Amino acid sequence: MKMVKVTVDPLTRIEGHMRISTEVDANGIITSAQSGGMLFRGFERMLQNKDPRDAPLHVARICGVCPISHSMTATNALDDLYQVAESVPQNALAVRNFIQAANIVASHATHIYILFGPDLANPRYRDVLTGSTLNLGATGDAVWKELLGRFAPLSYKVDGKAVPVGESYLYAIPEKKRLQEAIALFGGKMPHQAVTVAGGVTCTPDLGDITKSAAIYLKVMEFVQNHTLGVPLDTWIANTSQASSPAAAVKFVTDHLASLINNSSNNDFSKANGWKDVELFAAFGSELVGEKLLGLPASLRLDKLGGYSDASKMCFMSYGSFYDSTKDGYTPSSPTGERFLTSGVVRASNLKFEDLDTTKISESIQCAFYEDDTPSRHPYDGTTVPVTDTDKINLDAGPTDKYSWLKAPRYDGIAAEVGPLARLIVAQDPLIMGLASAFVENGMSPANVYTRVLARMHETAIVAHKIVDFLYDIDLGNKNFAAPLDMRAAKDNRGMGIWEAPRGALGHWIVADGSGKTKNYQAIVPSTWNLGPRDENGIPCPVEQALVGNAISGVDNVGGADYTNPVAILHVGRSYDPCVACAVHTIDATGKNAPRDYELF
Repeated sequence: MKMVKVTVDPLTRIEGHMRISTEVDANGIITSAQSGGMLFRGFERMLQNKDPRDAPLHVARICGVCPISHSMTATNALDDLYQVAESVPQNALAVRNFIQAANIVASHATHIYILFGPDLANPRYRDVLTGSTLNLGATGDAVWKELLGRFAPLSYKVDGKAVPVGESYLYAIPEKKRLQEAIALFGGKMPHQAVTVAGGVTCTPDLGDITKSAAIYLKVMEFVQNHTLGVPLDTWIANTSQASSPAAAVKFVTDHLASLINNSSNNDFSKANGWKDVELFAAFGSELVGEKLLGLPASLRLDKLGGYSDASKMCFMSYGSFYDSTKDGYTPSSPTGERFLTSGVVRASNLKFEDLDTTKISESIQCAFYEDDTPSRHPYDGTTVPVTDTDKINLDAGPTDKYSWLKAPRYDGIAAEVGPLARLIVAQDPLIMGLASAFVENGMSPANVYTRVLARMHETAIVAHKIVDFLYDIDLGNKNFAAPLDMRAAKDNRGMGIWEAPRGALGHWIVADGSGKTKNYQAIVPSTWNLGPRDENGIPCPVEQALVGNAISGVDNVGGADYTNPVAILHVGRSYDPCVACAVHTIDATGKNAPRDYELF
């Protein structure tokens, strides 16, 4: 059998324009992968020659899923440009923290339940769990029933028969709406809040706003208690992110799961029996955790998908998120330890922490549809000039040519994974570091589909637990919510805004001219880090590296490889929570790449 080319396009269920092309051998193993952004981003060019203060409003429109992060990052860049970061009032920092935290919880819930979760109801898992190959009997039937009953999306059919929408999927939707309402109490509206400005915020919340926000938060916590987490949030945090050691955090989780297994001898994996969504995924998502540590008869083996075989070409990076809102001011460069979730870099080869150095950040256009006499530049010096020769716009080009509208960001010359897993590895979170070490000790990659999704679940709990502190940090007796600006400070100056979007490290760099207008603006977004193309040294991006070596149908291709249902591509690509509108925006005007019809899996 010849090599088979398997392409998924579009990759995402939201904010499309992204495709993954792979080559798969006769054994159903992915041997190479290319990640392509399908449309051109024009926001950086739109901002040139404009008043810098317009940037937060404009860039919020980059994405409707994480507009808070873009406007916040642009505001950080302006704080730096106008030299007021060190004097932004405590109240403003607390307000910024709250709306960011609410957005992260909403975004993570959207990904877990709406964008990734439905993949767990893929018929592939019915065939594995209930088929004759593994012969799991009643246990397999029960697990499949739970997956389908929780995560089946709207208008879903299996074998042509309509399936009721999953309970968790359905009940998660109104919670996102509630959190949007909480953001709007402070931000004026959501999406695209309009209150974060250079020097602070324009709102002055009162006791009523805070009380309403707290009430919304408590309502969301009811959803967490009923569907997401089987132990109280305080108990989870105390024994995981605040555990005395990584080993203690892992032991708490495995002991908790073992007790559930002991109480489920009749194959009752229901929520009523304590198997909330986190527990179900944590136990049955991983071969190492579920089968080897807990003795379960089978798992989805998601820890065998999406790992890195050459750790020397990969690191984990975070810019840090959430200011210290107990005092005025912050440092634009986000030094280690200043923010609640710290900045830093961890090399995948040894899991050792090092301080973030933003001078080591670059973007390559070698395999992207842009022109520059220098293949790689620091974002302060970056250019965004689309190719003028339309023959170079070939979305089916090979890995040594231009094949994507995304650029290729690199840190110190290597690719960097960003997102919840990277943030918690950088923050040295006990649970995530304990799991990462366990995978390394068993000869597996610490980064994989399982750890990425579990890290997102865990970070949702961490941020949800912290969000009340941000509300308490608002001093209602102090009406100072913004520092004054000296407009002349922007002349011939530059500013850097580095922050964390739900999907990972987000950076905006602005350079102003002698009249104080925007001369250059560059944004490097999380999905560009995770899903950009190769660079001038031929180093693939994280998702391209993570796909190689995977069984195309997942679960070690049990029962044979199915090239028409490439579970591995869906899981690995979506485990990074790609939001490609952040990376691409303007339609192709050449007419060469007109829209085509694609089969959706």
